[in-house]
Amino acid sequence: MTDTTPSPAPRWLAWMPAASVGALIAGSLLTGGGYIQRLDEQVRRITVLEESIKQLQEIDKRTTRIEAKLDVLVPQQDRETRR
Repeated sequence: MTDTTPSPAPRWLAWMPAASVGALIAGSLLTGGGYIQRLDEQVRRITVLEESIKQLQEIDKRTTRIEAKLDVLVPQQDRETRR
């Protein structure tokens, strides 16, 4: 009769749980980094939009002042005949 002893497990098999945990952590970090990058981009876009709104409000104020001055300078009858 032949003695059939099982062959020993490969050495890399002992490191498989540690490698799996390392890959899981690396994937989590990459995903988290992508999320943070998207969040930063959204914050930048919101900041640009808020600045644009402030500029438009300033333009509206100036336009209102100009229109008020024109109302004072140009009599009502002249404006009606020009239309």
